[in-house]
Amino acid sequence: MHIVVIGNSAAGLSAARVVRKLDATARITVISDEPGPAYARCLIPEVLAGVKDVSGINYAPQKFYQDFEIDLWSGQKVVSINAERRILNLADGRVIGYDRLLVATGASPVPPGWPGADLPGVFTLRRVDQAVDLGKLAPGCASAVVVGGGLVSLKAAYALKKRGLHDVTVVIKSPHLLIKQLDQDSAGLVEKDFTGAGIKFIYGMEPVAVTAGHEGTVRAVELEDGRKLHAGLVVVGKGVRPNSELVRQAGGRVDKGIVVNDYLETSLPGVYAAGDCIEVTDLVTGAKTTSGLWTLAVEQGRYAGCNLAGQTRKYPPPLTRLNSAQFRSVPFISVGDVRGGDEQVVYKDNRVYRKLCFKEGRLVGFIMVGRVDRAGVYTALIKRQKQLPGRLKDRLVDGTVTGADIAGLK
Repeated sequence: MHIVVIGNSAAGLSAARVVRKLDATARITVISDEPGPAYARCLIPEVLAGVKDVSGINYAPQKFYQDFEIDLWSGQKVVSINAERRILNLADGRVIGYDRLLVATGASPVPPGWPGADLPGVFTLRRVDQAVDLGKLAPGCASAVVVGGGLVSLKAAYALKKRGLHDVTVVIKSPHLLIKQLDQDSAGLVEKDFTGAGIKFIYGMEPVAVTAGHEGTVRAVELEDGRKLHAGLVVVGKGVRPNSELVRQAGGRVDKGIVVNDYLETSLPGVYAAGDCIEVTDLVTGAKTTSGLWTLAVEQGRYAGCNLAGQTRKYPPPLTRLNSAQFRSVPFISVGDVRGGDEQVVYKDNRVYRKLCFKEGRLVGFIMVGRVDRAGVYTALIKRQKQLPGRLKDRLVDGTVTGADIAGLK
């Protein structure tokens, strides 16, 4: 049995590890278009900030591949899948056959379409080599503009500030930062934490162009209202899109992402998919969506690995909205449907914000800022989707709930 995995990150390696544990004789090949062993994408900003080097964010060193008898083809790009013949065509002209295939190709940043976006000094931040290049350029720059108000953009802005840039401005089209995770009040607390580090924000604006200086490098970012922000570099974090073209071109079904069934099989025979490239059904909302969560990619990889090895396991609908971070002194977490439900309850004081969303007596989402202890209890209740007695709802609101309170919940 030859199992091939396209993708050397969370989902792909999780699957490969499970396959080897279940099948000691299977031949396993992992193909990646990036050089070297796997690294943690969530730690890329640490490289940009200069806190870690590339080796410092590796999570699967060469010994991992040796121990699990995985043949790693790094720096190799798959250009097409022939599902009928069960072969892959590589960019260098080689062809590799497989018995079962896992597509774990992740996602790519959405490129900006405005003039000057291709200038040296304009970056996205999805790969570690981009962080390295940014880190080399940063010491010679006094100012930077970061586009987008999501987690990637905010991590980049804070990393640049830690790198020593004096002037960092974040330009956000939305009315507040982290529009998908937080509401206006909670976002305000996080923004205050950022401004305390000297980072500036401009809301309701979109860049329309990047202008170049005499040497062809970035000089300024022009906004919709005509303002020009001086910048030596620009980081764009305006979302990602699933890398689903290999499956689409092979004739497989693709919608928001690669369409898979309950066993993570695509519509192509012998081809499975997992991670950021697939479409899933959210546990709370029931909506078809993609998810960029590292933890979900690992989880999907485990299920895919079982199915690749012939031990059938049905993948349950996941909780796709779960984000947490702490940049300076203010931690936050956002889980589930934080804008839905038929009842919303807010608790706040000067340093703590807690918003709970209920639907038909069930907890469907929450936001915590400033104090995030016991978030695991709240998350467990969302996953259980059980109606809650009034006394338990009161303890959720005032933040005194414990694991013991939900242990016997039916």
